[in-house]
Amino acid sequence: MITLKTLPKATAQEVFNQAVTHLLTQNKKSKEGLSCMYLSESGLKCAAGCFISEDEYNKKMENQPWTFLAENGDVPREHSLLIRDLQQAHDTFEVIKWDRRLEGVAKEHKLTFTKP
Repeated sequence: MITLKTLPKATAQEVFNQAVTHLLTQNKKSKEGLSCMYLSESGLKCAAGCFISEDEYNKKMENQPWTFLAENGDVPREHSLLIRDLQQAHDTFEVIKWDRRLEGVAKEHKLTFTKP
């Protein structure tokens, strides 16, 4: 399991695989009202939130894009563009369209998409 602590050592394919498995297994958006959340009150996590362990989570992260958190040093910079794209897939696409969008993210980042 990749967390913020181990993220710098993970490969892009490992990061992608963890997010894909998380999203397609959870099969629900992590939301509070209209806002997507890294960690919702019901325990759901977004594509970026699946890399944040409970002890690494800070509520101040919410409503901030991953790249902003990386620039501020709140999360590692490694893989920030990939995680940004995974976060956008979660936030802007309906669950039913995640497969197709995740295939696109894989292609854009020269990764392999495999359904869990």
